[in-house]
Amino acid sequence: MKFRSYLLSLTVLALFGWVMIAYYDSALDIKSTFDDPNSNGFGFTLNVLPIILFLIVTLPAAVMFTRRQRKEKKGWKEALLFPPEFRERDEREKALTSKASRNSYISMMIVLPFLAVCMLFQPFVSDYFAAYPIVILMLFPVIQITVFYLSIKKRLQ
Repeated sequence: MKFRSYLLSLTVLALFGWVMIAYYDSALDIKSTFDDPNSNGFGFTLNVLPIILFLIVTLPAAVMFTRRQRKEKKGWKEALLFPPEFRERDEREKALTSKASRNSYISMMIVLPFLAVCMLFQPFVSDYFAAYPIVILMLFPVIQITVFYLSIKKRLQ
């Protein structure tokens, strides 16, 4: 996994988390409209900036990766759904990917209970930061990708 691919993955995850927070804030607006018996109409706000940035980053990246895979005579299914980390060319790359995947899996056994404990603080934090559960949920793939990247980087040195 190249640093550029790692950085793109983290950027996409951060933007996706920002989009989910924007949707969550809108859902809270909708809920408050329904809960208020004195409201005269239906209204909510949606921050479209994270959605636009997410689309600006992900659509060109998806097109670029798909075209690259199609040039290598891969099928549409493999080009769209198969992660680029698992496209090994030789036995050495397969061994690296295997070790990195193993390390990533093991790290999840450590991280998942820690994130579950962090969720116990949600009632205390929700008054100040309502999207706290989304951030905790988005930490899961960020940690997984980081462990995968660092494991491959360590093996290549």
